[in-house]
Amino acid sequence: MGMFVLRLWMWAVPVMLFIASAAFGGIAVADGKWGLFVMMLFMGCVAVSLLVFHWWLMYRFGHSPGGE
Repeated sequence: MGMFVLRLWMWAVPVMLFIASAAFGGIAVADGKWGLFVMMLFMGCVAVSLLVFHWWLMYRFGHSPGGE
C-alpha cells in the first residue's frame, strides 16, 4: 500500500502542478498580466521536468535485481 501511495504521489504531483500552471497561466493572459504568465510558463516547465525526473527515477531504480 505504501509503494502505491508513493507512486501515485510521484505521478500526480507533477501532473497537477502542470494543470494548475496552465489554468493560472490562462487566467493571467485573460487579465493581461504578462509577468504572471511568464512565471506560470516557467512553473509548467518545472512540472514537466519533474515528471521526466520521476519517470527516470522509477524506471532506473524500480527494476527487480534479477533483470530488466
